[in-house]
Amino acid sequence: MKQQKYKAVVYDVDGTAVDSRYNIDALQETCIELLGREATDEELKITYGMTAKNAILYLGGTEDQVEPFEKRWIEKIMKMCQNASLFDGIYDGMCQMKDAGILLGINTSRNRNELGDLHEYIKEPFLELCSLIVTCDKVANPKPAPDSLLYFLRETGLKPSEVLFVGDSEFDAGCAKNAGCDFALATWGCFYPDKIDATYKPLHPDELLSIVGIC
Repeated sequence: MKQQKYKAVVYDVDGTAVDSRYNIDALQETCIELLGREATDEELKITYGMTAKNAILYLGGTEDQVEPFEKRWIEKIMKMCQNASLFDGIYDGMCQMKDAGILLGINTSRNRNELGDLHEYIKEPFLELCSLIVTCDKVANPKPAPDSLLYFLRETGLKPSEVLFVGDSEFDAGCAKNAGCDFALATWGCFYPDKIDATYKPLHPDELLSIVGIC
């Protein structure tokens, strides 16, 4: 057995742990309804990984449109997410890591009110495996700022070198780099894997077990 390389593994949610591209379909519908236009595929891909507010502003919404837009977007998400699922291998891998004594965490651009569909429709209790869930409303600056991972480090008392962050976007990669943590790119949920720098680029969630050193 390999020597464990990390004491904690932190996962992004959308596009990393959860196959949640229904978020983009819901965003497109809301964009048409409230902004009066269709977003391009490129625009939608760029927003993936942003906070809701930043996505809305990026697509041309104004500050006073953020609250009603987000409310409508969440309503559409809740209608579409009933078949949401974890990517194959995520839950089993998390269970093996936890059994091996590795601390698990979540670092997401969702706020705490946007986690509802995960509790309701994801059959595996993956959030319950995590010792700490960092949502964007817990920090001053969202990814790619390091605030969320620094929050995790403060709360757990771990060093950056002891934490592996797993994410699918340039925002995740920037967050890890700015916090001094190693980064594994979730290529299974990433739109532009060749354009994002990462310490590791696993092709499947199972490869994370080898990366952390438990198989």
